[in-house]
Order: sequence, then C-alpha cells, then structure tokens
Amino acid sequence: MRRLVELAPRANLVWLDAVDSTNDWADRIMAAALADDDPRLPPTVLVAAAQAAGHGRGSHWWASPAGGLYVTWLAWLPVEVLPGLPLAVSVACAEAVEALVPGLAVKLKWPNDLFVDGRKLGGMLCHVRGGGEQCWARVGVGINIAGTPALAPDDPARPISLAGCGWDGQLEPAIWALVSSFLGRIEAALAEPARTRERWQSRLLHQPGDTMRVRIDDAVVEGRFVGFSAEGHLLLEVEGRNQRVAAGEVLIRLES
Repeated sequence: MRRLVELAPRANLVWLDAVDSTNDWADRIMAAALADDDPRLPPTVLVAAAQAAGHGRGSHWWASPAGGLYVTWLAWLPVEVLPGLPLAVSVACAEAVEALVPGLAVKLKWPNDLFVDGRKLGGMLCHVRGGGEQCWARVGVGINIAGTPALAPDDPARPISLAGCGWDGQLEPAIWALVSSFLGRIEAALAEPARTRERWQSRLLHQPGDTMRVRIDDAVVEGRFVGFSAEGHLLLEVEGRNQRVAAGEVLIRLES
C-alpha cells in the first residue's frame, strides 16, 4: 500500500479486481458524500483490472477486459474550473500516455477520444454533480494498454493499444505510471486554462476548414469545421450558417 500512497500522496487510491464500472462506484461515493452534512473528501481514484459494464459516451459501452487502464478520478472542485475540465482531462491524459511511450504522438478527437495514427487508443468521460461554489467532478478514463478490445458495434473507430504502438513493458507498472502521471498533470492543467486550451487545440485531429460529418442523435450533419466555443462546443458551418454542437460524434474516414 505504501507504493500507491507515494504515487498519489494527496488522493485516496482504491484498487478493484473486477467491477461493473468504476464510474458506477464513483457515483455511489458521490451520492453518499452529498447525503452527508459535509460532502468533501480528498480526491479519490478508483482503478479496476477489468469492468463488466464500462461506460462510453451516450449509450455506447466501453469493452474493458484485463489488459487496459480503467480508472475514475473523483474530485471536489470549485465551479469556476469546471468549464475547462474536459480540455484539462484530455491534455493530461494525452501527456501521460506520451510520457510512458516516448516518441508517441497522441491526438484528440472531439469530444472525448484519444487517437494514435487515426485509430482509437482510449476515451474519457466527465460528469459533474452537486451545486453551490463547489461540485463533485467524476472523470472516467479508459486506455488500451496490452490489447485492443472490441468497441461497441456502432463505434466506427478501429482500436489500437500501447502494445501496438511499441510499448513492451509490464501491465501493472504501466497502469500506476499512467495514474500517477495523470494526477501530477491534471491540477496544473486546471490552474492554467488558457495554456491548457492551446495545448488541447494543438492536438486536435480536425483543423479549421476541414469538411466534417457529425452524428447528432439519429441524424448526421455535414459542414465545414470552424472551431470551438469557449465552452469547448463544436462550431460547424452548415449551409452558410454556424451551428453550435454541444454533444455529438465526429465521424472519421477509416484507414483501409
């Protein structure tokens, strides 16, 4: 246990051999904390060796067999940092992966995917609960390390793993290295939103002017990528008018 405390001296760390979902466990912790008179807890990190019901974006699921990183970071944060949370999480995750595998170039596909060489390496989900001056933030992260599990049947991205990118280390040290690196970066990323946004934009798969197809609910919208709003919403020019997309899925052309 001492080794885990050294990795994250200011966070509770919980290791779970197999669970439904680390996000579901985090929800139970949040519910119990919010029911208390004082809902504050130190940041808590839940790490699972495998998940039976990992969460993806929307109704998607995330295949989570042994061999990957499945983690939820739960933190009590001031509301003023919440608008920049998804960007900070994306940057911290990408940089943590690159620190583990030197020379790797991790790109970001809006709104929440990690990509390498046009293929999906992992994903992130951010959720906020509570009110007032501070709220609970729940951040779930899944990264393929030793293998490439199947994605949801309707997920268009082909997966890739760190093993497929040249990483040849041992799984458990890699998991803790990624967790420790993420925890060391997320606080700084939240504290410097302007710099974090620049780092986030430099990693985007999409560039202004690109033709983009976005699935929004059951419809697919095609337009020209304009950029992002201050909140991180996608701005798409459709038939001469800018359309703001708060939630959707960017469809990419797969490599043959």
